Amino acid sequence: MSQPYLSLEAELHDAFWDAEDDGSEVRLMADFLKKFPGPALEMGAGSGRLIYPLIRMGLEVEGVELSLDMLELGRERAEKTGIRPAIHQGDMAVWNDGRKFSSLLAPAFTLQLAADPAAVLKHWHSLLENHGGLYLTVFMPYAELLGDLPENEWYVDHKVTLTDGREGLLETRHRLDHERRQVTRDHRYTLTGDPPQTHLSQQVIRWIEHTEMLSLLEQCGFRMDRFFVDFDPDRRVADPDRIDFDGILTYHATRLPD
Repeated sequence: MSQPYLSLEAELHDAFWDAEDDGSEVRLMADFLKKFPGPALEMGAGSGRLIYPLIRMGLEVEGVELSLDMLELGRERAEKTGIRPAIHQGDMAVWNDGRKFSSLLAPAFTLQLAADPAAVLKHWHSLLENHGGLYLTVFMPYAELLGDLPENEWYVDHKVTLTDGREGLLETRHRLDHERRQVTRDHRYTLTGDPPQTHLSQQVIRWIEHTEMLSLLEQCGFRMDRFFVDFDPDRRVADPDRIDFDGILTYHATRLPD
C-alpha cells in the first residue's frame, strides 16, 4: 500500500508547500494537459493543492487520494471555492474504475512513495489510452546523500505561520539505505494553540536516478519524450548527473500501445 498523510501531516502539508512554491508545477501541468485533450487523472491529489487550480482553469481533471484526512480537508477547501471536484478515495497502486484517461499526472514526487515504483508505473500504463500522456516529477535527495543533513539527528525541516496566527513546525531525522535506495524519514509535527498539537509519522522515499527512470519508463511501456530540471522547461540537459541543480526532474512520456 502507498503511504497516506494523516493528522497534522495532512493539515500542514499544503501550508509548507505554499510557503516555498509559487504554483510553478500547476502551470507546468496545465501546459502538459493541453497537449492531451480529454479526461485526466492526478495521482496523490491530496487536499487539492494542485488539482483545484487546474479545475478552475476549465481543465477536465479527476484525482485519486489515499488519505481520508486529506480528502476531508479537500472537501472543506472545495466548498469554500465553489467547485465540485471528482476526487476518488483509493491507492494509486491499484485504483481502477474501468475507464481510460487521456493523461495521468504524478506531480510532487508521488511515485517515490510507492513500495514498488515499477509495478505502479505498469498500473498507470493500464489506466491510459494508447498514446496518452504521463507527467511525472521525482527528486534526488542530495542533501541527505551528500551529508549536508546528518543522519539520525533531528533538524528543522519547515516552519510556517498560518493565516490564523498559529505556527506550524516540522522536524525531521533520516536514515539512508543505499542498497535499497531508500531514505526513511521520521517526522515530528507541532502546531501551536491551546492546547498545542503534535504528531509523529514515518515516511519511506525511494530515490530513482535518471538512468534508472529512463529504463523504468521503457520497461513499463512508455516512451520518454522530454525531461527538464528544477521545474524549468528551458533547462533541458543531456545528463543531469553532470550539472549542479536542486535534484528535481520532470518527465513527459507517452503510453505506447500494448
